[in-house]
Amino acid sequence: MLAIPAQAADLATPVTMAAAVQVESPSTSMALSPVAAAMDLMRSGRSADALALLEPAMGKLQGMSKGSARPYCQHDGSIARGVRVLDADLCDALYLRAFALTELGRRTDAVEALEQLTQLSPDYPRYFVELAYAYRASGDKAGAMETYRHAAELASAPGQQKYRAAALRGIGNLLVDKGDLEGGEKAYRDSLSDDPQNKVALGELQYIARKRAAMEQKGG
Repeated sequence: MLAIPAQAADLATPVTMAAAVQVESPSTSMALSPVAAAMDLMRSGRSADALALLEPAMGKLQGMSKGSARPYCQHDGSIARGVRVLDADLCDALYLRAFALTELGRRTDAVEALEQLTQLSPDYPRYFVELAYAYRASGDKAGAMETYRHAAELASAPGQQKYRAAALRGIGNLLVDKGDLEGGEKAYRDSLSDDPQNKVALGELQYIARKRAAMEQKGG
């Protein structure tokens, strides 16, 4: 999923991220935000430069973590009790930072960054989908399966269909990898109920059909 991550392409570009890395002022609020600039750098293959631009967000988070209220990334409009809601800009920066780490091959650091994001927003399926992909990329298939399933469960709420579809595609991939074509096919077909035209799922179903046909021909 982090590849531009499962959903990095539709990451909302903040109006300004000045509050995440510095004190906003009239002179800085008109400049290109660090998140938007980092997105541009990553699209041009400059992930290291993007990461350098995003690192100040970690310092901001660490400073905000010292209080009694738990830092929280809010995504659904609800207000959690006993938390300190972080700027959406800061949460976007932390998310994009995790992607930059993955692009640079720093898988352990990327997993740690995504685990931190799931703690900041434990009800947001998007972060869990990305974490599951990171687990899978690092070889932890059991962790990936558990996390994909949790993401699919979280994404059962209205408006979260694309994350459920992504989680189901991840489950399908893991099942096919271990030879469970029937289970993989079901997961991919279930994903199409939320994302009917997804080319990945449709392509994987064609692959499963070809693999079955080859097995039947060999057996016959």
